[in-house]
Amino acid sequence: MKMVSIRKIFGVALLCAAFSVSTAWAECACPKSERQPATLDLINMLKADSGLKYNLEQSIAMGQRVNNDPKTNPVSNLDDYYDFIDALVTYNPQNIMTGQLNGATRVSMDGKNYCNWNILDILAYSYFLVDRQLTTDPRGQIQFMSEKFSNWMRNIAESWGSYLEDENGDSAKYVPDFTSDPNFGHWYKAPKGGYSTFQKFFTRELSKKKYPNGSRPVHGYDDPNTVVSVGDSTSAGWWPISDDGKLVTTYDGVAQCGRIIKGQLYSSADDFISPKSTETVLAEFGSLDPKIFNGGIWTHQFLNVNNYHRLHVPVKGKLVYMRHIQAAVRMKSGWSAAIEPGEVGFYDPQDTADWQFGQTRLVIGIETEKNGIVVISPMGMAQVSSIVKRDWVKEGAQCEKGWEFANFAFGGSDFVVIFEKKANFTLTATHTAEPAPGEGVNYLGSLQGQKYGCFGGADCSNIPGNPPPIPKDK
Repeated sequence: MKMVSIRKIFGVALLCAAFSVSTAWAECACPKSERQPATLDLINMLKADSGLKYNLEQSIAMGQRVNNDPKTNPVSNLDDYYDFIDALVTYNPQNIMTGQLNGATRVSMDGKNYCNWNILDILAYSYFLVDRQLTTDPRGQIQFMSEKFSNWMRNIAESWGSYLEDENGDSAKYVPDFTSDPNFGHWYKAPKGGYSTFQKFFTRELSKKKYPNGSRPVHGYDDPNTVVSVGDSTSAGWWPISDDGKLVTTYDGVAQCGRIIKGQLYSSADDFISPKSTETVLAEFGSLDPKIFNGGIWTHQFLNVNNYHRLHVPVKGKLVYMRHIQAAVRMKSGWSAAIEPGEVGFYDPQDTADWQFGQTRLVIGIETEKNGIVVISPMGMAQVSSIVKRDWVKEGAQCEKGWEFANFAFGGSDFVVIFEKKANFTLTATHTAEPAPGEGVNYLGSLQGQKYGCFGGADCSNIPGNPPPIPKDK
């Protein structure tokens, strides 16, 4: 299974222009935080579980084999990791200009001065440290191997998310670093007085003047065979679901730590749509038999930190099923070292089609007129505190293509859309030329409302239209 780079899929190449660091910034040492409650929880957990402690030490050591530069990988032992967690849960969002990828994404890492790291760098690094391959099993990373550790990671993600939406906190004062960066878009208009929290900036709306109905133009709006993109995102492709309901993904390669990973994962579509016993259902309505998707199609999209993080329905229909499932928040992350002069190394968030299993997710079933039920599911990835649905999302509600139904809280995120076999769905998202034969397909980004695929083959309308406003609650 080819891993897709989140930085890469948004058109960010490795050729970079190096930017000098200002003297004032370079001399700014960050104050060391006191031990935080989340860190103390981890220390106590490791004291009680020597096996977990050993695995975490091994993951950190393997990370040093991949990258031993203290400027970009300062965690070399458990004490360093404790200091990092202290800094992570008290981190204020930063968008510092010290290096750039392809004149776009900003990169900044400053050793143990974590307050000088950029937001995407520190988040990707936090998962790099626990994403080392401890066994030859494709799920041989500590964030999968230990349920206790996975739950702890979710707790610190949610705690930091709560800080980012605290009206009495300091997160808002860092927002101008992002609003002044064109990579965060021109599709929104800041409110008078600015954003009161970083979370409000992150969940910013489309400009009401430019998009009065709350949606970009919806391609094929009047064509029931046209499926559109749920949000500003990039497709990772599509995979068949087997006749017995399995999503089959393959691994054949060598992990960065040198361990060979080879084999297949058989992930159950049923486990994704219906919560497992270890997962918590936060809200629900309706019923659905997951077997209707046997032989169907699974598609997958990525949203990056700088994307529009409100989500819109891709098809017209009736809401017949919902499960809001609290589970893990995970992310795959590797180190991409600088090779040529002028390039910068960076932590590269990655994902594969099966990493959504076990993620916190909102699963919604939409019954279409002629193409069966379509499941749409946003998933929290990395530091996401919640997925917030709109009030109109209720059992039996009729939805128009392009209606906003939810938003992510902070984080890079995933989105899955699942189709029945009888829908004969074809993905039509534009892809780039393959960099080498057999290397796979990299797709170009899609805006919310753009044509994503077609029912019944590859022939459907691309003519844009506008959905009516979402009805207000009575």
